[in-house]
Parts: sequence; structure tokens; C-alpha cells
Amino acid sequence: MRRLSQYAMKGGKQATLVAVVFAIIPVLFWISAAVVALVILRKGYQAGAQVFMWSLLPALMWWSNGDPTPALTLIGVAGLASVLRYSAHWTYVLVASMLVAIVSMPILASYLQEVMLTFAKAGIQLEATNSLPDEVTAEQVQALMEGVLGAVHLAILLACTVLARWWQSALFNPGGFQTEFHQLRLPVWLTGSLALLVFGLSNIADMTQWLFILAIPLLFAGLALVHGLVEQMKLGRMWLIATYLGLLFSSALVFTLLALLATLDSLFGLRKRLPVRVKN
Repeated sequence: MRRLSQYAMKGGKQATLVAVVFAIIPVLFWISAAVVALVILRKGYQAGAQVFMWSLLPALMWWSNGDPTPALTLIGVAGLASVLRYSAHWTYVLVASMLVAIVSMPILASYLQEVMLTFAKAGIQLEATNSLPDEVTAEQVQALMEGVLGAVHLAILLACTVLARWWQSALFNPGGFQTEFHQLRLPVWLTGSLALLVFGLSNIADMTQWLFILAIPLLFAGLALVHGLVEQMKLGRMWLIATYLGLLFSSALVFTLLALLATLDSLFGLRKRLPVRVKN
């Protein structure tokens, strides 16, 4: 992956070639988005615009064939990279990513209606066999899946932006992204706003799908905190491996713990309250 980024940074033609080729391949469209973001981060929006426009053509082709995901990802990641370049602050990136996901989710859900209907039918069958509580309906199951879809899309946007930032750091500022990521801490105003929105929307049945999108920034900040504390306290990589395995196999519990840690860190600054260990 690093060699790919090195080749892309040789010039505009090379970056355009890489971005276009991977935009043509549906399952690898995220690499195209990350390359566009890398060009924007390193050379600015004007240089990135050319690469973006050429790579958008095959993405729009996939949209015309019923899959808007590559195009929406490319557009969203280019926007997040622009925000990161000109603000140099991940807080604004997280806020922008939620706005992008909120706009993208209805579009994705409308084009992937068959998938949504499949889950809705599964919800009806579960309801018929009393596998779900009486108050849970097929419409709520569909709304739930739409929320998951939006959260996954948001996670992809952030992952592509992180990959581009890591490439930029590896090529031009070794260790810079690690320091930047480890120091990420949500401001109190953002944590408070997310908490109020989550509390308010959780009491509105028709709005619960938006909770997943609102929770992703807390997860992102929680992961940054864990990475930072592992480095600060020299705990070893096994803690990171255990965290990601927990997200994979016990997602609800670990997700909640990470969100709680991110909230506590925002309020009290956990890094400053824990010791810094020097590795012998």
C-alpha cells in the first residue's frame, strides 16, 4: 500500500491513473477515494480536483448501474480531506463526516431498497414467530438496517481519510499521524451535543436510525484514546489486538465502552491523569 501511494505521488498523471483504475473495481473503490484524499492533503484542492473529476467518471458509471456507493464515498472523502487540510483538526472532520453520512444514508437506502426489503421481510417473519417483542415492527427493523448502513458508510469515509493521512505521514512526515491520532480528544461542546441528540432521538421511534451515525465519532475518539494510552503507558500491541477483536466479536459491549471512554476523556482528560511510562 505504501508503494502504491509513492507511485501516486510521483505526479498528477500517476495519481489519476491509480485513482481511476481502482474506481473501476467496485470492491476497491475505497483505494481510489484515499488516493484522491492524499493528493488533496498534500497538494491542495486545485491539484486534487483533476484527480477527483477523472476518478468520478467510473464511479458515476457504477451509480448509473444501481450502486451509488463508490461515487458517494469518493465525494465524501474528498470533502473530508479538504476539511482536514484547511482546518488541521479532526474534530471538524468528524462533524463534517456526520453531515455527509446524514445526506448519503437516504440515497444509499433508496438504491439498495431490495436489501432493505429483505431485512424487513426477515423482520416480519421474526415477528410472526414471536422471535421479536410485540412492539417491534418490520418498519422498525428496516429503519434499524438503514441506520447500520449509514454508520458503515460513515466508517468507510473516516477509514479512507485516515488511510490518506497515514500515507501522507509515512511519505513526508514520519510519525506525524501517530502523534496526531493519539492526541485526538473530542471537545466538550461536541460530546455534549452528541449526548443531547442521542438522548432526544432515542425517545422518537422514527428517528432511532440516526443514532448509529451519531455514535461513530465517539467510537473513533475512543479508539484514538486506546491507541494513545497504549503508547503512553507502554502496554503492548496485545491491548490493541484485543480491542479490535472485541469490536469484531462483541461489538455492542466494546462499542459502548469505547464511547464511554471517549466521553470521560472529553470531560476529564484521561491522558493527563494517567502516568507516562518510559520503556526500558
